Amino acid sequence: MKENIVPSYLPAASVTLTSKTGGKPITLFRPYEAFPVADLEAHAAQDERGALLQLGQRYFYGLLGVEQDYEKAYAYLKRASALGVQDAQMLLAAYYISEETGVLKKDPAKCIEMLTLAAENGSWKAMEKLAQAYRTGGSGVIPDHEKAYAWAVEAERMIRIYWAFYAQPNFVDFNETQKEILHAHTRISFALASCYADGIGTKRDLKAAMRRIDAGEQFVCQATGLAKVPMFEERRGQLRQRMKKDESRAEKARREAEKKK
Repeated sequence: MKENIVPSYLPAASVTLTSKTGGKPITLFRPYEAFPVADLEAHAAQDERGALLQLGQRYFYGLLGVEQDYEKAYAYLKRASALGVQDAQMLLAAYYISEETGVLKKDPAKCIEMLTLAAENGSWKAMEKLAQAYRTGGSGVIPDHEKAYAWAVEAERMIRIYWAFYAQPNFVDFNETQKEILHAHTRISFALASCYADGIGTKRDLKAAMRRIDAGEQFVCQATGLAKVPMFEERRGQLRQRMKKDESRAEKARREAEKKK
């Protein structure tokens, strides 16, 4: 894993506005989802990375005015990937694990290779997928709990970096992206808490698991203005129950040890 991973590319289109009365130009950033297909195709013809990624995503999922077409999606995503777009590399990995696309031969090892490339270029989505893959195994992946934990830690860090970008006032119309990031942060907070609670890739530590839950809720509350998030409190309740069971077992072991003296 690379050290100090940062996003190699942020999918946001810059728009510079100049007031008729003069003054300093203002640069705003908008999501490529707001662009019509014709505009995206014109920008893609100039190898604009965001347009290539957006067209690849639209054809892959069949979104925003286009019918699902895995071959067209692959062509756009491959071009974006060659230009270093990490989320294009992440989505290309799906072609090596899903037979539904019918474009490439199934190859789980190549899927992990592409996910790793995307993750090392800063895709939190790829990091989250790697953390899950290494935790559970299957589909040709050998479980590796240390890698699962390491990628979960990196995903949480990267999600916060993305949030810092998209929460800036000159990033407009990114509400859906922000929601996606907050949901992802919640998932990864729970995953990390589970790593500590179950000793997955790190020492079992229920108090550390609780700190992960607290930090996750704090992040969401600061981002949304909410005072509490029920699902975090529910998870805290589950951890408290496990702590009580641990304390009960420890007390029982202590009493039995005393009897043997």
